Amino acid sequence: MCIRFGARYDYECANLHLRSGDLLKWTVSCRYLGIYLASARSFKCSFDVAMAKFDRAFNSIFGKVGRLATETVILNLLSSKCLPVSLCCTEACTILSRDLNSKSFAVNRVIMKSFCSRSSAVVEECQTMFAVPSIIDQIHTRKIKFLRNFCESDNYLYALFAGNASRECASIC
Repeated sequence: MCIRFGARYDYECANLHLRSGDLLKWTVSCRYLGIYLASARSFKCSFDVAMAKFDRAFNSIFGKVGRLATETVILNLLSSKCLPVSLCCTEACTILSRDLNSKSFAVNRVIMKSFCSRSSAVVEECQTMFAVPSIIDQIHTRKIKFLRNFCESDNYLYALFAGNASRECASIC
């Protein structure tokens, strides 16, 4: 399948004919190396699938241990089993503010559910007391680590993009 990015991303395109006679179709989203790409005016990743997996992972855990486990256990399981699913590929993709807000909202709702509260102040206090960094901080840390590893690599292909990575790393820090 083919996906299109750029000013004319939403224009209708004719399917491409392969030598074998098959058609290569155009799509508005596709999965590549575990990242879901969405056709848009600029390069864009879609995190909808990751967030659905995050919800399934948490609901599965909470359904099993629910009110039997302590909040500490639930938050540790959240941090070790659910958040990595939500944060997958965030270091390599540009994250729109709406995606960031969506991820923050989902994690805050899960913490609210765990502590039977509807207060965002309670969520912030729980994150502080149980050492669960905010999603924004976690994404920021992952992106810095990724860019530093990228810049320090001696692979030739990495060297082609190292200048861009260095500038982005400097702008983040």
